[in-house]
Amino acid sequence: LPRLGLTMRLPLEYDRFAWLGRGPQESYWDRKAGVAVGLHAGSVDEQYVPYIMPQENGNKTDVRWAALIDPKGHGLMAIGKKPFETSVHRYTAEDLTRAQHTHELRKRDFVVWNLDWRQCGLGGASCGPGTLPQYLIQPAKVRFRIVLRPFGAGLPLDEIGRYKIK
Repeated sequence: LPRLGLTMRLPLEYDRFAWLGRGPQESYWDRKAGVAVGLHAGSVDEQYVPYIMPQENGNKTDVRWAALIDPKGHGLMAIGKKPFETSVHRYTAEDLTRAQHTHELRKRDFVVWNLDWRQCGLGGASCGPGTLPQYLIQPAKVRFRIVLRPFGAGLPLDEIGRYKIK
């Protein structure tokens, strides 16, 4: 399985992204050792990695919470019972798969937010071995619990992360 989780479309106004997890650059289950856990923020567009051939990109691992925020400071936060993975884009997975070159991509008029229990590891098949077996997602029963919580303007980022799942 390439990923196991939830994909949502949000209004384009939610163009700021903040998270407590590995960053600010992308990380994956099998490629995260050099990416520190911390509080990170940026625009949705800044999360896109412009590979020559479009593909999955911008994933964040070991995320405790993540939020999309509009210019007025309103937002939607995702909080995991356990660390999860997340990514935000202006493209769907189908857009990234269909395009052969970056210039073929057209930004959508919505934000795509992926909240994943896990994404398959990358491996190095283009210039090395494929994904190691321990980083593949095997079909199995999985419990993935995430809470979605809206919030209003004026809530500082360090306050956002204080919400807990019971």
